[in-house]
Amino acid sequence: MQVGFHVMAWRRQSGWTQQELAAEAGLTRPYLSRLEKGMVDPALSVLRQLAAALEIGVGQLVEDLPPERTLSRDEMDRLARGALRPGTREARLMPETRILASMIHERRRALGLHAARGKRGRVTPQRASAIHAARWLRASLGEAQWKALLRRIDKLASLASETS
Repeated sequence: MQVGFHVMAWRRQSGWTQQELAAEAGLTRPYLSRLEKGMVDPALSVLRQLAAALEIGVGQLVEDLPPERTLSRDEMDRLARGALRPGTREARLMPETRILASMIHERRRALGLHAARGKRGRVTPQRASAIHAARWLRASLGEAQWKALLRRIDKLASLASETS
């Protein structure tokens, strides 16, 4: 079970920053950050504080995800095209495309399709922030929309490689 991911999803759905939720729940922001990344296991009292701050039940916090954000086909296409071509004007206007573009870059690098610079396997600050940003976007969109977006990116990427 990924309690930290659930906490992040509920926090993002409420529109709160880590600092705001931590203050409301009586926690520190670094602790909340570590919890969301899965680096610490929260005590039941912490879960109660977080659930009260988010105005949901503890069971709902631990077991359920917030309602998923739905993307129209046009929005999904714009995000997918922007992720494949992050330098375009349209892509630069959508912050999510930077997240998706860095994630695609990491996937290509892992598959050996992109030559890595520097030492392999090393987690750089840019790579760590890309991983966290991808988790943030996944939590914002919801699981079904996230998977649909990844399928759309793969489809557009395969179409682009066929025409090249």
